[in-house]
Amino acid sequence: MSIKDILTTLVLVVIIFLIYYMAYSERKKEEKKVKKMQNELKEGDKVITYSGLAGIIEKIEEDRIILKTYPDNVKMSIEKWAVAGLDDRSID
Repeated sequence: MSIKDILTTLVLVVIIFLIYYMAYSERKKEEKKVKKMQNELKEGDKVITYSGLAGIIEKIEEDRIILKTYPDNVKMSIEKWAVAGLDDRSID
């Protein structure tokens, strides 16, 4: 094996490592942001879940929330981790 082959292999390994690291760190950053938002939820917040349900938080219990969906005001209990984000659309 020549020095050229070793350097080529080393460069490829470094490039693959950098791509993996950039993708992994970006995903972890996004997960951290979502987790922070989920921990800061409060009653009255308008949220949307990963499954597409939208509603207003009526009550928060340890790791679950009571969600009142609109426009029908149906109440359901969901896990906090199922909240994808805050919903800034109007309810009208």
